[in-house]
Amino acid sequence: MADLTGDLKGFARDLGADLVGVADAEILNRRAPPNHRPHDLLPESRAVVSLGLKMLRSIFASPNIRVSRISYVHLHRRLNEIAWDIAAYLESRGHYAIPISSDVPIDMINNRGLWGDISHRHVAVAAGLGEIGRSSLLLTPDYGARIRVTSVITTAPLKPDGEPTPGLCPPDCRLCLKGCPGGAISEAGVDKKACVRHMHRFNLYGLLKHLGKVLEAPSLEERKRLVFDGTISEVYMSLRSGDPPLCIDCVRLCPAGSPAGG
Repeated sequence: MADLTGDLKGFARDLGADLVGVADAEILNRRAPPNHRPHDLLPESRAVVSLGLKMLRSIFASPNIRVSRISYVHLHRRLNEIAWDIAAYLESRGHYAIPISSDVPIDMINNRGLWGDISHRHVAVAAGLGEIGRSSLLLTPDYGARIRVTSVITTAPLKPDGEPTPGLCPPDCRLCLKGCPGGAISEAGVDKKACVRHMHRFNLYGLLKHLGKVLEAPSLEERKRLVFDGTISEVYMSLRSGDPPLCIDCVRLCPAGSPAGG
């Protein structure tokens, strides 16, 4: 078991993963809500591998939001490729392994896209990679909030890592609360709907909302103006590129993590 776990972690790092940890599937089965547990996706699962890729510090130096948006798309594509290779690695050794997408597809019916099939952030915490901050972001010792993660659920008997001691989110820090342009972060927690309304205002919901304005316009001239005002073009570009967020200020402002980290 220890050899397989060590070999797997080495393989993940060779693939380019900056962080890799293993969570006990049974712990996650007890903590997660129904339909979002490892056993809901792979009934005989025993472990969940958490994989992380750091964000480039350089993107935060650019005032152009498209720089950070395309980095989001690139990171998630890379994560999904690594997760697929990890699953194939485990399957070749006689175990079932399912890579769970780091972004889409997700359930768009029951929770309007606000919940994925499994919480990659909470898997990462259970795998010893970090903690959940006040912003609801995953915070890691080396990279702070500048990290993206995904998960691979497996029947392989991997050795789980211990959970870290919290301490990365200073109790007196309020930078994410004060700096959230969507007003989504408060002392009470994070309002996911407010976050999505601001961060993904040119996604499918944004398109439907804009089409509603077009249909309700009082005149043909106003309908034409709305059709060609650039909103639909923004939606098209956003959906075509993978619906990257229009805001990562909570990540940008978070001081957590080592200054020497990526």
